[in-house]
Amino acid sequence: MSRRAAIYCRISSDPRDTGLGVDRQQQECLALAAARGWSVVRTHVDNDVSAYSGKRRPGYQSLMADLAGGAVDVVVAWHPDRLHRSPLELEGFIALVEKTGAEVATVTAGNWDLATATGRFFARQLGGVARYESEHRGERLRAKLEQNATRGVTHGRATYGWVAEYAPDKTRRDVLNDAEADVVRAIARSLLAGESLRSITADLNARSVASPRGGEWQKGMVRHLVLRERNAGLRVHQGQVVGQGSWPPILDASTYEQVRAVLADPSRRTSTGTSAAHLLSGIARCGVCGATMRVAWNRTVHSYRCSDRSCVSRRKEDVDELVTAVLLARLAQPDAADLLSPDTSAERAAAAHEAQGLRARLDSAADDYADGKIDRRQLERITARLRPAIDAATSRARVVDDVPLLDGLVGAPDASAVWERLSLSRRRAVVDLLMTVTVLRTRQGVRIFDPETVTIEWRA
Repeated sequence: MSRRAAIYCRISSDPRDTGLGVDRQQQECLALAAARGWSVVRTHVDNDVSAYSGKRRPGYQSLMADLAGGAVDVVVAWHPDRLHRSPLELEGFIALVEKTGAEVATVTAGNWDLATATGRFFARQLGGVARYESEHRGERLRAKLEQNATRGVTHGRATYGWVAEYAPDKTRRDVLNDAEADVVRAIARSLLAGESLRSITADLNARSVASPRGGEWQKGMVRHLVLRERNAGLRVHQGQVVGQGSWPPILDASTYEQVRAVLADPSRRTSTGTSAAHLLSGIARCGVCGATMRVAWNRTVHSYRCSDRSCVSRRKEDVDELVTAVLLARLAQPDAADLLSPDTSAERAAAAHEAQGLRARLDSAADDYADGKIDRRQLERITARLRPAIDAATSRARVVDDVPLLDGLVGAPDASAVWERLSLSRRRAVVDLLMTVTVLRTRQGVRIFDPETVTIEWRA
């Protein structure tokens, strides 16, 4: 009766998921088993799984289960390091082979005689060498990644918004994917115009715009996409911006910082919530207790009602019409531009210029490190000195600009027509930016809407 053999194949990295490496191993293992007259009863495969990383290897676990259960007599692998790169794991394998009396054969290193002290010694020596090679390779990879980061070179596959191009010498550069880059720019423009993440997400899905993952867009995906430092051409390494990247940016620095300011500030004036379905819900205030007003049914009529103690209630349609009429009348006035925040463009530009200069100094230090002019400790000291200053200057440059939100409305003779075309999310953002709306208590039994019971104050 021929001996029962189990083949084990593994490759550490298979980013394209082709499986070609394990296929070649399997063919050579099958040839070895056939030459020895063994009957292959099972093949266990771990594709794109490192033995050094310590991650669970399903194929290896099933191989060990077969051994423990007496289902196989021989383990066949292409090379011993396909089985183990961890001395601790190797010891468990040796103990199980000793217990079951199984044979271990490899295509490139011959038989592993784990039944003798000498065989086990050489197995452990080979395991130690494999461990050293893995650790040394990891050190080289980390050094290469750090050098690439300091030089601003991209790493990994091209991300959404770019496509990789290769020169004849196989040098890679990322260039813009115009269609995807336009999607990122459109998201940024919509955010600065007061649109909510939810409305932007819904619009992308309604227009069947392909997402980075190919399925439907999710709100978190939109947020993550537009907030990437990469959009502004910034290179990130281990969670920190280390300088300018070598790829063309999708957003200019000013736009990117504006988007960050809008999404990072929980109290931003362009925040309209995620579930609001009415113009003043959560914006208008109760004139008695100060709580926000929410929409509720008053018999058969939609009304704004105090969300805390129901102090006041007013017909929704009446309040919406009043606030809209007052707002549009004010926006049509010649001095409507006075409603905007004071112009801080000069201050923002100066802060952005300062941040850019500091980043240039950091980039220069990174180049010196890459060229061997300074060591790693010196680079870390320079980074520790410059990073707080860069962050402070960047923070001063992040001032939310009101202009995109009010674009087309301020001083426009047809502001009413523009208003009708705006999404509810943006209308709410405009109201919240410019007005404080308070609903006062009225006399009991009054059924006619009195505009005097709604106060509107213009924000400074």
